[in-house]
Amino acid sequence: MPVLNCPIDAGGPLVRIVVAVSGPRRQAMTDAKQSVPQPFLGVALLDTGASCTCIDPSVVQHLGLLPTGTASMVTPSTAGVPHPCNQYDVALAIIMDPAVHIASWTIPVFESQLASQGIHALIGRDVLAGGLFVFNGRSGMLSLAF
Repeated sequence: MPVLNCPIDAGGPLVRIVVAVSGPRRQAMTDAKQSVPQPFLGVALLDTGASCTCIDPSVVQHLGLLPTGTASMVTPSTAGVPHPCNQYDVALAIIMDPAVHIASWTIPVFESQLASQGIHALIGRDVLAGGLFVFNGRSGMLSLAF
């Protein structure tokens, strides 16, 4: 079981991630002899308060993603008022030196403005539920295991 132990950054529990087109999308692009976009390397915040994983529009643009649907989302910034968000299917991995944990080859994620917070993604309980996440504020360390 890969385990990531690292300091908690001033921005919170941050991890390095790789976001790529989903497995089925990659296969369809390969079969159609289209070039597959390079994976996006970025930073994500681990957030037990988020029910789902979200990505910044810069990730969507980099990968040339097309929406697979929409959903109404409520966030602290919307004051309880739902707003529509595009949904995309992606492949997601968390870099856990020296290993990489493949969270999913195809996982639905939602588009949300995150770059102003210095992150490219927010990892929610949909992904965290598959592992063990320890936020040790006293030691200033986080542990993540899958």
